[in-house]
Amino acid sequence: MDVVKEVKLLKYQMRLMKHMINSDEHFFFMFAIDHEFEEEQVNVLLKILHVLNNRLKGEEISVFYQNDHLFSQFNLPLDKIYSTQQPTLEEFNLYIAKIFYQEFELEYLLSSLKKQAIQNEICDFFLNLL
Repeated sequence: MDVVKEVKLLKYQMRLMKHMINSDEHFFFMFAIDHEFEEEQVNVLLKILHVLNNRLKGEEISVFYQNDHLFSQFNLPLDKIYSTQQPTLEEFNLYIAKIFYQEFELEYLLSSLKKQAIQNEICDFFLNLL
């Protein structure tokens, strides 16, 4: 099968899968599919949210979440990520700009994460700052 046919088939299969997924339960995953996020982008976003959530609560950042290789792929400033200071919306916007190749409403991203119960506290914190 040639590349064009493979791409068309994959796009068709994605549309079918979107019909099968209950979007009321998987808001963020649907957002990721609609915006064609790559696996590494989703992984680094989820890691960043976890680290920022720990910083918000004043907790130590687990060694498990100190994934320097993943962060360095996107040229994220490790000293800032692992800071002990409370996270800011400007900082989060910087990470989003480095991770994703497109623009979208930050409010929709945070809302989709919250609706899927992914790092609710940090999502609420940032949503209240918008």
